[in-house]
Amino acid sequence: MKIFVHALFAFYLMLIIKFVVFKDMDMILIGHMRFYFGGTQTGDPNWIPFKTIATYFMGNKGLLIAGLNLAGNLALLFPLGFLLPDAFVYLRRAQIFYVAFFMALSIETVQALFKIGIFDVDDVLLNGLGLIGGYFIYEKMPHMLRKPCIFLFAAILSFAYLFYITHSIPMLRQ
Repeated sequence: MKIFVHALFAFYLMLIIKFVVFKDMDMILIGHMRFYFGGTQTGDPNWIPFKTIATYFMGNKGLLIAGLNLAGNLALLFPLGFLLPDAFVYLRRAQIFYVAFFMALSIETVQALFKIGIFDVDDVLLNGLGLIGGYFIYEKMPHMLRKPCIFLFAAILSFAYLFYITHSIPMLRQ
């Protein structure tokens, strides 16, 4: 089980690096609809905590964009928080907070350094809270449900990645 959790952790981390950090995503085709979530973004970094979040709650970006951004940033590292205790049994609760902060900060920093995204301290906060949320759900969950949930996550992740592979076409990069 430990090898499986390590492999799942590494696979999910690689997907985050590919799709989120480096925004290396092809166009997804579903019937006649086309979805493209990749590409780089430009703009000034946000160093003021809750500035972007407040903009979303005021409705300035539209409810759909706000909801997708808030939920997506919270959900992004949630699975890692759930997998960390099994993958790295020596980690203690206080160390989970450091891991959450480091991983969230790393995503934003790499995007900013390679100019493939905009650094936003609110993304760091939301990603970190998502990882911590995954950890606390894991902690509160009965032991007998943990393994089935890990297998369910692996199945969903595998299905989603297989769907992406079979329903995407490469974008022309310039």
